[in-house]
This record gives sequence, structure tokens and C-alpha cells, in this order.
Amino acid sequence: MGLKKGKYAYLEISPGRYVKVRVIKSKADDSPKKYRVVSGVTKHLPITATSVKIDSVPEAARKSVLDQLTT
Repeated sequence: MGLKKGKYAYLEISPGRYVKVRVIKSKADDSPKKYRVVSGVTKHLPITATSVKIDSVPEAARKSVLDQLTT
């Protein structure tokens, strides 16, 4: 599945484990609703994928992403 004009990114939640998220550009950077999980955990990234470490995401958004993974 290709990534579309920056709408999607892969968050590295641990070394070698990624989760695909939808990046909502209209939300503030520190908003918990900025990232929506759209797939489960994967080991493989598409060649064109943007990878972001979860540590670089603000705390509120990080907490929201991890909550979405557990529910």
C-alpha cells in the first residue's frame, strides 16, 4: 500500500516494529488527535514510506497512539 502525499507515516514504536498512522495536518502538533492508527504492527516498510520515531512525537499524541494499539 503506497503512501499518499504525506497523509500517512510509519511510527517506529520499538526497534524494527512499525505502525501505520494517518497524519491529520489540520490538528495542532501536540494534539492527541493528530495521529490515527490505520494498521497493526509490522516489521516491513514500503520503500517510499516516511518513518518517524515515537520519541519525537509529543507526549499526548504518543499516549493516544499507544492507547489505539491496545484497544
